[in-house]
Amino acid sequence: MGLNLFVWHETAPISATDARAKVDRWNAGDRQVFAHRAEVAGFREALLRRFPAHDPLGVWKSVPPPSDQVVTASCTWLGAALVAQAATDLATEHGLVCYEPASHILHPNAAGYVAQFVLTAAGVPTIPDPDAKRLDWVVRRLDDRNFFAVLDRADGRFAQVGYGPQAGLPAVTWALEYYEDGLFRTRTPEVEEAVRFFQDYLADDDAWRGRHTWQPVNLR
Repeated sequence: MGLNLFVWHETAPISATDARAKVDRWNAGDRQVFAHRAEVAGFREALLRRFPAHDPLGVWKSVPPPSDQVVTASCTWLGAALVAQAATDLATEHGLVCYEPASHILHPNAAGYVAQFVLTAAGVPTIPDPDAKRLDWVVRRLDDRNFFAVLDRADGRFAQVGYGPQAGLPAVTWALEYYEDGLFRTRTPEVEEAVRFFQDYLADDDAWRGRHTWQPVNLR
């Protein structure tokens, strides 16, 4: 088990589905799918300066081979978090995209792209443009240790879900909050309702407003 990343150059933003299709074509032997770019080779050099081939941390399952088309990084679970964060940061610096097939996450995207929604949650990587299935997974995994998830919108508004005593709630209770000219909150004993709140918010479906009585939160 481990983590696999693919890093390459795009001239315009793409979707995670587009990224997966390109990786599949590359793995099938299509060597025309990625352009030759000096930035790709530069990214690999910078990544290996951060984590040398014989790194004492033992992050690599296999060292990324030389390429100016796509860098394929395969690392151990021990080094997954370190390498994933470094790869994302370096991809941003070099103007590249970084795709993780196992989680179907494309982050960052091409230069100039702004995600419409970004999901942040305790214990998992930040996820741009999450889908309804991923929201379901994140909310259902909230517990006494990983007790919050936030869905930020590009316009500065957000929705968030908190769980249990760490969020100031009784056990097996979820707080639902949204920010829109002030913070508003309700609570539910049903995880399905917490999931539905996030999924409706992502879909720009206002049905969640009428399903609860929302109370303003004093932030002072």
